[in-house]
Parts: sequence; C-alpha cells; structure tokens
Amino acid sequence: MTNTLAAGLALALFSAVTSAFAHATLKSGDDKLAVMAWIRLCELATALPFALWIGLPPADLWLWIGAAVAVHALYQLILSWSYTVSDFTAAYPIARGFTPIFTALLGIVVLGDRLDEVALAGIAIISAGILALARSRALSPAGLAAACATGLLTTCYTLVDAKGVRAAPDALTFIAWFYLICGVPIPLMLLIRSGRRTAALLARDVRPGLSAGVLSLLAFAPALFALGMAPVGAVAALRETSVLIGLVIGAVMLKERLDRRRITGGLLVTAGTLTLIAGAALA
Repeated sequence: MTNTLAAGLALALFSAVTSAFAHATLKSGDDKLAVMAWIRLCELATALPFALWIGLPPADLWLWIGAAVAVHALYQLILSWSYTVSDFTAAYPIARGFTPIFTALLGIVVLGDRLDEVALAGIAIISAGILALARSRALSPAGLAAACATGLLTTCYTLVDAKGVRAAPDALTFIAWFYLICGVPIPLMLLIRSGRRTAALLARDVRPGLSAGVLSLLAFAPALFALGMAPVGAVAALRETSVLIGLVIGAVMLKERLDRRRITGGLLVTAGTLTLIAGAALA
C-alpha cells in the first residue's frame, strides 16, 4: 500500500467519524432545511477566500462543478426529508448502507469496474443488514424510500465528485469553487419556502446549524481529497463505517431506542463495508 493510498483511506475514515456527528446534529434541529441552509452558508464563507485566491477554474471544470452542485442540492433536500419522517438510527444506516451497493453497481456500468468474490460477499452482507434495518417498526414506507433515495444520491455525488477532483488542476480548485457555488441553492430554497419566516427559522436553529456546518466541513472536505488519492469504491465503503458511530450517537445524543434488530443490522452493514475494504486492499 502506497503512502498516498494510505493517506486517502485515513482521510476517508476521519470523514466517516465526523460525518456521523454532522448528520446527528442535522437531525437535532427543529427545521431540517434551515439547519441545512446554515451548513451551506458556513461552507460558502469558508470557500470564498480560497476561491478568490485561486481564481477562476478551467473552463472544462465548470461542467463537473455544476453537476456536483445539482446532485448535492437534490441530495440535501431528500436527506432533510428523510430525517423528518424517520428516526436517525433507522434512516442513517440504510442511507449509508446502500451507498457501497450502488457505488459498486454504477462503478461497473460507468467506470468499468470488476467485482471479485470478496466484494460480492461484502455486498451480500450489507444487503442482509439493510433488510434487518428496513424491517424496523420505526421506519415507514416513506422513510424507507427516502433513505434509499439518499443512498442512491450519495453514490451519484461520490462518482461526480471523484470525476471533478481528478479533472481539476488540483483538488483545492474543485473543492473551493464547489463549496462556493453549493452555498447558494439550499438557502435560496429556504427563502422561497418560508418567505418572511426565513430569518426567524435561521435564528431558531443557529446553534445546531453552525455546529453542523463546522462538522460538515470536517466531514466532507477530507472525503473530497481522499477521492483524488484512493479508489472511489474504497473511499465510499470506508466512509460507511460511520453507521455504527451513527447508531451510538442516535442512542446517546438523540435518545432513540436501539433494539436488537437495529444493532444487528448496523453490525452487518459495517461488516459488509469492511469486507469490501479488504477486497480493495487485496486487489
């Protein structure tokens, strides 16, 4: 294993830990879209000085930046809906658990990846974990649909982000301009939805919003750098070990009950992702 690959996997693992805390903080807010708007505003404020320092990106990079912004905006809307209709400890493992499966399937179609027996075993284990979680009474049909859609969109933005980072002259160029432009759609959607109530909603959720904003930066920026240093499948799979962390956070921070089925499902999803990582390391 090269130093670059090891560093990429370490960044992905760090992203997994901070991502679980960021999602739990989002769930704790009263208005999920307002908290999401705070996240985007924090990212915009952080990215602005870097974008001004770097200057305009190459013309051919705008396509990937635009695609990434569009997919992320849709993902954020579905994610906020998912956490509105479902418990965090039910929705989060399914949303994250589907990502390695979708990444593997789309990797075959889009990137020409091949799956060996170890990878197939990992996908089977993840599927078993998802089935256990999906049968939880805390997850309604609408909640399951939202969680699955979130997982699919996570895969889509992972592939688009990987293309963008690798097409850029350096990772920071893509990251800075992505964060800058991505800071606009969600606050604008909040304004359109809430009108004159927007300021009051932002003020009410300022604490979870700023906390989630900082945690989101700590979670996603390292993942973007990792996509330029390690295979996209390995990065996506390693980030999904956040499932167990999410279950613990949901129980401790959000006071959600963890039954045997959720614990079993979370362990299976995590075991499956670790199997996928092992397959990537041995390939």
